[in-house]
Amino acid sequence: MPKPTILYAEDNPESRENYAFILQEYFDKVYLASDGEEALMLYQEYKPDMLLLDIKMPKVNGIDVAKQIREEDSDTPIIMLTAYSDREILLQAVELKLDAYLVKPVDIPKLLETLKHLIEQINSSKMISLFYGLTWDGIGQKLFYKNSEIKLTKKERQLLHILASNAGSYHTHDELIINIWEDELPDHTYNKKLIQLIYRLNKKIAELLPSQSYLIENSYKLGYRVQTDNEFTEQ
Repeated sequence: MPKPTILYAEDNPESRENYAFILQEYFDKVYLASDGEEALMLYQEYKPDMLLLDIKMPKVNGIDVAKQIREEDSDTPIIMLTAYSDREILLQAVELKLDAYLVKPVDIPKLLETLKHLIEQINSSKMISLFYGLTWDGIGQKLFYKNSEIKLTKKERQLLHILASNAGSYHTHDELIINIWEDELPDHTYNKKLIQLIYRLNKKIAELLPSQSYLIENSYKLGYRVQTDNEFTEQ
């Protein structure tokens, strides 16, 4: 299972370094911020999977960081590090859907327990069940069949990232071409490239399944979508 990413904001350099050392064991990337303003910049740039915020920071405090993030993101887990004296401030944060409050000095076993619990939530929400035992890992950008990874090309991963993230919904030819070949200037020949890409991926997956079934379904009017167990129709 791939590791998620975390943004840790703390103005005390010693604490920031010590906690970062611990966090590196559980996260693929640890983005460090020394104040609330930097935390917001890093959040916008990297969109981490989790946030660990000290409540009292220069420029923008932890509560205001959480408020700004919650204006556009209601799902990313946020842990707030607080002192006993911060309890009145925390009353302002009831509506922010904070996932945990940890009182400083933080009990390390409690911190690790909280992190592991939230990591499990993140991973489970990113694992998308398709059909016939196929599962898409939205964090690692990987496709699995009965827990065995199916090797994908870069373009195949990009295609499945779009389709599996909205499983069951159709995406038009133009939408897929623009996002898959984002660094190029597509012309009419890219329609054929998309059709060939989908054909190869469908063929690769169908060879693994108990019956020759296509993961990606085509509708002339609507575009393409990936099929799920709930709406699977054998082609």
